[in-house]
Parts: sequence; structure tokens; C-alpha cells
Amino acid sequence: MAADDVTPGHLLAERYRLDERLSQAAGSALWRGTDTLAGDLPVALRVWWDLGGEEQAELRRGLERLQAVYHPQIPRLGAVLSDNGRLWQVREWVGGRSYRDLLQARRERQLVFGAGEVLLLLRQLLPALAALHGQDLVHGDITPANLLRRDRDGLPVLIDFGQPAPQGREPLASGTAGYAPPEQLRDPPQPWMDLHGLGVTALVLLSGDEPQDLLDPVTMDWLWPAALDTEPGLRAVIERLLQREPGQRYRSAAQPLDDLGRLPVPDSTGPVSRSDRTEVLIPPPPPPEPEAVAAPKPEPRPEPEPEPEPEPPPKPSAPRAAAPATLRVVPRHQRQQQREEAAEGRFWPVVLALLLTGLVGSAVGWLLLGRGRVGPADTGLPGGGVSLPPAEVDQRQQLVNRLAALQVNRDWFLTLVNRSLASQFPERGGRPPSDSLEDAPVRKVWNDIAQDWLVRVEQLPVSLRERLGSFRSEDWDQRRGLLSRQGLSEAVLDQLVGASTRSLLPAGLANGQPQEPYRQIWIAAALRALDGLRVESLEPVTGLARTASASLEGNRAQVFAIRVPADHKLVLGLSGSPLMQMTVFAADGQVLDGAGPLRVVSLEKVTSSPVQVLVRNDGPTAGLLSLSARVDPPAPAAPRPTQPEAAPGVPATPTPAAQPPAGEPTIPAPPASPPATPAPTPPTAPPPTAPATPESSEPLQR
Repeated sequence: MAADDVTPGHLLAERYRLDERLSQAAGSALWRGTDTLAGDLPVALRVWWDLGGEEQAELRRGLERLQAVYHPQIPRLGAVLSDNGRLWQVREWVGGRSYRDLLQARRERQLVFGAGEVLLLLRQLLPALAALHGQDLVHGDITPANLLRRDRDGLPVLIDFGQPAPQGREPLASGTAGYAPPEQLRDPPQPWMDLHGLGVTALVLLSGDEPQDLLDPVTMDWLWPAALDTEPGLRAVIERLLQREPGQRYRSAAQPLDDLGRLPVPDSTGPVSRSDRTEVLIPPPPPPEPEAVAAPKPEPRPEPEPEPEPEPPPKPSAPRAAAPATLRVVPRHQRQQQREEAAEGRFWPVVLALLLTGLVGSAVGWLLLGRGRVGPADTGLPGGGVSLPPAEVDQRQQLVNRLAALQVNRDWFLTLVNRSLASQFPERGGRPPSDSLEDAPVRKVWNDIAQDWLVRVEQLPVSLRERLGSFRSEDWDQRRGLLSRQGLSEAVLDQLVGASTRSLLPAGLANGQPQEPYRQIWIAAALRALDGLRVESLEPVTGLARTASASLEGNRAQVFAIRVPADHKLVLGLSGSPLMQMTVFAADGQVLDGAGPLRVVSLEKVTSSPVQVLVRNDGPTAGLLSLSARVDPPAPAAPRPTQPEAAPGVPATPTPAAQPPAGEPTIPAPPASPPATPAPTPPTAPPPTAPATPESSEPLQR
């Protein structure tokens, strides 16, 4: 069966109407359609053809397993349908632009994705890959074309799964050349293959070049973009994503997500200039040619002026006689000239009236059309005059629309951008840029700052984004006091909040509460870090294990506050989902055991209480968490060896002196006093006495 047999308007399963074919590849095509039974809801449909019976059955099983993946950044899949030998998969429609289209639009303006923007993209996308790999499925074709920035919230969405393959089955042949590793064509699908495609995608977005242009043709090593020179942490993560040695690769999506979580977000998270690829659109002027020295020209002689001819003498006139009163005869050419002058006098008032009517009508028309349109005058953006280039006006309109889609207070956001611009250009005195030609460079900086803050703000959930501009300090103090009363120490609380604020604010604003309007983002980030945080207190009995279990929601955290007597030993054992991470803190906030997977931790001597165990679930779904805690008393000190009493009449056997440790001087023992001479007694045979056994110098065994 060929794809040409299907045309727009075809009704599939008497429900789904095909509207437009979006893309087509070998043996597969993607359609935009409409669900006629669900209020004309837009849907996406993927079709496969030319599949054998076994291939179609294997694909159907993979699609059914994909339906069980629940993640907000993976579109929900509908029914799998068969039609004339073709297999159809229905999924929800996601409005947005692919990262390939976004990159192409930036290439036209000599821009690429910045390091901060790519860092946030990896952080946001890896949980979706972790959910997919958790179902033992592999995407197999991670490219910028298969990543969509959703218009609703700006998050990346994983689309176009091609042929979702179970791990460990037959090799995949659906990967895009340059993005898929060479092993994908011969080895069974593995999660690291998706991570490799994600690493290549990061390089393409950072450089603006295609994968074949990023490989050295001789050594086949990757050419690193200049943006990674100042971000060694991000480069190290991408290097492991592209690692060829199996022992140095990431084994799961949770590992790079953990490494990226430790990296601070760069000061800029927006697009950057593609300076190393800037094309010269206007050729430089040619160098001036040397002027040739010419011989001096002879000055022309002035021509003699012609002498005026003498005027003839006037003729004598005869005396006039009185003429009778008659009509004045006007020549024909004079009458024509008079008619033209009269017509011209009547024409200009008509022209002026028409021009005035046209101007008034145009003004009224623009006024009526502008009532239903958000124009530059009512956007509040700088440079809102009509003299701006159309591309810049469209860019401002897109910014206003995106703010409305994210439900962000526009007045607060404009204040935020203007304050940031004023900090970069203090000589302007806080004055926003105008629409003049001289302020065009400043308007470009303003737009870059706005895009940077927009990328940061869109990481917040809708419930916090819509409150930006209205947060008060009491909102944070109330939440902080509630957790403190539940047993969470101030030091641990500060570390939790600091990690969240550093991911949204630049380095200079993340330490402590900044001034307004930046404080709004700080409070929102702090509340996001503590959203859903639960604190549970435990007080184990000495020598007995105490167990606690809880269901931890996705992207949530829980703290166990364990009270331990002074100088006692604490043994912890935690088990749960592979996407859960744990960190152990002392009461003063000191990290006793760093972040890592759930494991058994033994603390030999606890000096401060309570010990606080932070558990985070980085997965998208809830997981069961189990904790076991046991407190043991301190080990008793070993007793010093004692000398046994000798039997009467039997000289005491000296106890061997303990050997000093190596390297310490030996202190000589004082000489023993001579034994007293016993009184004479009748000779009798002494009773048989067992020889005294010297006491062992080893410590007592419990």
C-alpha cells in the first residue's frame, strides 16, 4: 500500500478526518486530523505501511506499551487502528514549534541557543526520557525536529516516536543519520542511544551547524562550540552523553539529570549571537585609487563681450484723434489662457478637499481597527512607535502573546526587564529605549533580556506564575514557620531553597532575598522547592529497628527527622524507585552523606540531633518509599587487664608486660624487691600445684 492512496478528507474509522499531511518518510507519514466525535478536537495521526504480519504485530505491541507511559511531556496516545493494510496511531495534538524550526528562525537572525537555554532544556527533557526508559522503551530518534516547544507552558515535548522499540530487541533502523549512534544499526536498543541523540541535539542547538559539520573528517571527533568554553560542567555532561567507551557512558537518564542538577544556571538563558558564523552582507568599499598628477591646463581667455547695438531713433507719431466707444476685441489665445486660469482656480480647492477627506477617513479607519488589536501603543513595551521595523513589531507582539499564554502579569514583567536594563546601563538613568534609530541597539538588548527572563519564569508552575507581582514576604514567612514547627532545621531549609533559587535567578541575586521586582521570583522559587514537602519525625528505640513507609509523588520531596541520643550509632536503610535521591544532613545543616541513590548509610557517632534525611522523587509518577532506622548504643571501652592473686606459699608468676606500640619508647619497669625469707617449717612435701597460666593481653570478647 502506498501513502498516495490517502488524501485529505478521508474519514478513518468513521471518526477521524484527515486534514493535512505534515511530513512523510520511508514507510511512514504524519497527519493532522480532527476527531469528529469529540467536538472537532485536533489530533495527530501517524501511519505505517508496507509492513509484514510479524512487523505489524511487533509495532502494535510497542505502541500498546507506549500507551502506558504517563508523563506531561509525552503526548497521550489513543487507539491503534488498521485500515487497508495500514496501521494508524492516534495521539493528542500539541500546539507549538519544533526546535528545528526555532533554530532555523534564529539562524536567519544570526542567533543560536545559549548554554543556559540548553542546560534548562536538558533538565526539562531528561525526566520524560526517564519515564520512557522506565517502561523498557527506547525512542530511537532524538532530534531537534522531534522536540516541540509547547505554546501553553514553554516546556519541551517528546514527539514522533517513529517505531518505539523495547529494550534488548532487534536493532533500530529508524534513527536520523548523524544523531543516532552507529551502534544503533547493529545492536539491540538501549537507553544510552537516546542519550547520545540528546547530546548531538545539544551541540546542534549550541552551534547552529548540522551533525556532519560538527565531526572532524579525519579523527571523527566532535567539534565543540565556543559557548562551552565558559561552561566546563555542561561540557563534561555532554561529553559523557556522546562517550564512545561503554564503561564511561551514562547508564540511565537519572545520572545526567543528577549531574545537571548540581550545575548553576548561567546568567543568560536566552539566545546568543552566532558571531563565529556572521556573514558580511555589505562588501567593504574598494581602496581609493592614487590620484594621477595632471599637467596644469592653460586658463581660457575671456571672450570679449559684444558691444550693444545702437537703438534706432523713435519715429514721430501723428496726433491721436478721439475714437468712438466700441467693444474690446480679445485675441483667441488670450481667451484660452483665461479659461485655463479659471479652471485651475476651481481645481485646487477640489484637490485639497479630497486630500483632507482621505486623511480623515484613514485616521478613523485606523482608530476603528486598532480597538480590537493589541498594538504597540497599549503593550507597554519600549519603542512602541509606528516607525519600528515590521519584524521588531511582530517580535514585541509575540512577547505579549506569550506573556498572556503563561499567565504572567505584564506590568510586573516589564518592570523586571526595565530594571535589569537599568542595571546594565546605569548611565541611562532607568530610561527605557525609545523607537528612535539611535536606540535600536538598546532595544535589541532589551529584547534579549526579556527572552532571558521569560525562559526562567516559564519553569514555574502556573499556580505560581500567575501570582508573580503579588507575592508578599508574609507568604514565605508563613510557609517557613510551618516547616520549622514540624522539625525541619533552618540550615536544611536554606539549602533546599538555595538550590531552587539558583536555578532561576542569576548568581548575584540568588543569595538571600533580593530587592523587588526580583524578590517575586525568589519567593516563587522558594515556594516551588517546598511544594509538597512533608516532614515526618522518628524516634527509634535503642537496639530496635524502626520502619516507616510513604508514597512519594513525582517531583516531590520528603524529610525524615530522626532523633538520636548523643554519641550513639545510627544505621539507615532506604529503598524505593531508581529515580529517588537521598541526602543526609546533621542538625546544623552539615552534609553527613551526599546526594545519591537510595542506599544503606551507617553513622558511627552522632553528635547532634535530629538527623534529617531528605528524599527527592525526580520521576514523573509516585513511588513507594521505605525507610528503616536503628540506633545502637556506643561500644563499651575495653577493661584493663588485672593480675591474678598467687596461691599462699607459691611465688606469683609475673604477667607479661604489654608490648608498646611500634615507634613509642619503652619505659623500663622498676626492679622487683627480694621476696621475704619464710620461717623454717618442718620439711613436708609440697602439694602439687598447677603452674599459673599467664592472662591473655587480648581485649575481652563480647
